Amino acid sequence: MTEKPFSVNDALRHARHDFLNQMQLIKMNMDLARLDEAREVIASYTEKCKVFYELSKLQLPKTSEWLQTANWRFPGFQVEVGTEITMPYKTEMDVSIRDSLELFTKFLEPKLNPYFEHELRVWIESTENLFRLTVEANGKWELGDDFLMKTQGLTITHECKTTEKWRFHIEESKEG
Repeated sequence: MTEKPFSVNDALRHARHDFLNQMQLIKMNMDLARLDEAREVIASYTEKCKVFYELSKLQLPKTSEWLQTANWRFPGFQVEVGTEITMPYKTEMDVSIRDSLELFTKFLEPKLNPYFEHELRVWIESTENLFRLTVEANGKWELGDDFLMKTQGLTITHECKTTEKWRFHIEESKEG
């Protein structure tokens, strides 16, 4: 579904760039004797790293790759990921989940109002009794034509869909 996947070189280049930005922010805060702010940057960066390590428990490599590169591939969004993963999910659903995220983001990104900040939050719960991936976009965009997301074996439920907030859940289908 993606035109050209990130190469390892692309991913490393972006990761180094992000890391150096964080180091510069820490150094600047230390130079200005703002130690609490420097600690906050370190804590925030550490938490983001923990989330991405947590994704490996999901055992959905394509979905994980999409989540880890979304900030670089879709610069119109500030992407945040949160997890509660105690059990892996069905590997055979990996491409469907990744494609759903890709389809939604590619649909919405060109409609974003350039004068607003846009967030894309993804929360993943994968436990013994539940698999749910919640996507919430916040910002400002135009909603024109209808947009329908469907995928086999998964249920997509829209909770909210306005020109400033769009929230939906991807869950295991309850239908047999």
